[in-house]
Amino acid sequence: MKAVYPLPEAVDSKPRAWNIESSNRHGPRVFLKHKLLMVPLDGSSQSRVTRSHELGHIKWSPPRPEVAASRNKLSLDVVQATEDLRINTKLVSVGVDTSSGSLGNEVIEAYANDLLKAKDIRYLILSMVSIIGLGQNEDTFRDKLQEHDIGKKVIEIADMARKIMWDRGNPLFRDTIRTAKWLQAILEGTNPPASTKLPWDLTERRGGGDGLDRLMKIIKDFGATRNATRKVPWGKMKIETPPRVHRVNGYMGKGKRASDEGVVPTRPHRLLIDGRVFSRVRRQHGGSVLVDCSGSMSLEPKDLKKILSHSPGATVACYSGNVRDGVLRVLAQDGRQVSDEFVAAPAGGANVIDGPALRDWLSKQSKPRIWVCDGQVTGCGDRQSALNTLECEAVCRRSGIVRQDNVGLAVDLLKKLSRSRK
Repeated sequence: MKAVYPLPEAVDSKPRAWNIESSNRHGPRVFLKHKLLMVPLDGSSQSRVTRSHELGHIKWSPPRPEVAASRNKLSLDVVQATEDLRINTKLVSVGVDTSSGSLGNEVIEAYANDLLKAKDIRYLILSMVSIIGLGQNEDTFRDKLQEHDIGKKVIEIADMARKIMWDRGNPLFRDTIRTAKWLQAILEGTNPPASTKLPWDLTERRGGGDGLDRLMKIIKDFGATRNATRKVPWGKMKIETPPRVHRVNGYMGKGKRASDEGVVPTRPHRLLIDGRVFSRVRRQHGGSVLVDCSGSMSLEPKDLKKILSHSPGATVACYSGNVRDGVLRVLAQDGRQVSDEFVAAPAGGANVIDGPALRDWLSKQSKPRIWVCDGQVTGCGDRQSALNTLECEAVCRRSGIVRQDNVGLAVDLLKKLSRSRK
C-alpha cells in the first residue's frame, strides 16, 4: 500500500522543513523542537484523523506545553487531555472530518471496560475529555459510560469542560490552561479519601455521600462559564491564641500505650528494652474542631459554647474574615479553654480564609478533624468561585476532615466522640 505523507509545512507558522516517520512502533507524536512528526502513513480513515490531529497540534499548540503546566502547577496529563479536547473540537469547527475517530471502536470499548472495572475515575474523566470530537470513538466511549452511574457523571464533567473551553468561541491555549485548572480541581477531589479516624459506626453519613456526588453538586451550582474557572485569592490569615484560663474535664478520643501486661503482644521490638510488649487503650486529649463564624452560618456565642461543651480535651478554633484578611482564634487546647469574652466571631462576617484555615491549621491538628461549615466558602472580597470551593473539598478529602453543615449535626457527632471523666 502506498504511504500517505502529510504536509506539516502547510500549517506550520515557521518556515522550516519537517522530518516525517511512521509511528508503527510508537504512538503518534510531534517533536516541535526537532521538527519531527511521527504518524501512521497508511490510507485508513482512522490514520487520516490521527494525522489531522497531530497537524492541529503543529498549528495551534505551543512548543513546550509542559512549561505552562509547571508554571500553573498543573499535572501534565490534565493539560494534555484538555489540549486534545481543544484540538479535536477546533478541527471539527474548521470542517475537518473526524467522524471515523482515530482508533477502532473495539479498542475504545475494551479500554472503557477496563477503566470502569477498575473504577478509575481520574482516567475515565481524562479519557472522556480527550476523546470529545473524535466521532465514532466518542460515541462508543459515551455509550459504555452511560451504562454506569459513575460513567454518567464522567460524561457530565467532560461536557462541561467543553462548554468552558468554548464559552467565548475559538479557544486559544490560555483557554486550555483555564479549563485544565478547573478540571484538576475536580480530579483532586476524586482522590481516595484519607482516614477520618472516626469509629466505623460514626462514619460521616449526613451531608457526605459519595465524593463524586458532592463534586457534581458544586460544579453544577457554579455552572460552565468563564466565571466558574476564576479562582479568588484567599485572604491573609492571622492566628490568635488568647489565654486559656479554664480547665476542662473530659476526653475526646482514645490512644494506645505500651504495657507489660496483656494477652497478645503487639510491640515485640520492646522485649529487650523495657519488656512492654503489650498495648492498652487509654483515654486522651485529641481531636480538633474548626468552626466557620461567617454571616451565612448565623452563629451566636451560645452556639460556640455548645461546641466547646461537647469537645472536652479537643482543640477548638473559630474563624471569620473582613475584606482581604481574616482571623482564626484558638478557643480550646490541651484541656483548657478561653474565657467567655473570646467566644465569638473573631473578625467580620465574611469567610475569606477558608482555604488557609483548612490547609494551614486544621489539617495539621490531631484526628478526628471536624469542620463546622455550610460549604459556602469565599476568598478576598467575600467572592465565591468553583475553584475555591473545590480546593476546600480536596483538602478535606486529602486530610481526613469531616464537614458538618451546622452546629446541630456537629454536636450530635461530638456527643458520640466525647468521653466524660467520672
